[in-house]
Amino acid sequence: MDNDVAAFKAHLDVISATLATKADIQMLRADMRKMSAVGRRWMVASLVGMFMGFVGLYFVAVNSFVVRPTVAPRSQAPIIVIYLPQPQLESSKPRRAD
Repeated sequence: MDNDVAAFKAHLDVISATLATKADIQMLRADMRKMSAVGRRWMVASLVGMFMGFVGLYFVAVNSFVVRPTVAPRSQAPIIVIYLPQPQLESSKPRRAD
């Protein structure tokens, strides 16, 4: 029986060394609060970004259905064409070589 008690005490000594102390729990709580704050910050930033994206998408969708008046092409001034008379050739006979 003494061997069983000694083995049990040795087992408890090994387990008690791995148990968390009050200081360990305090550090864990501080780390969890910090992670919670960081997670909350990311969540708020994501929601703001999604809201801005949906607002932009809404304005694009609304403006795509607006019928805009078409602008008539400006009337261009008429093109002025000037015809010049053909130059008259003096003679159409071949010249003689002297």
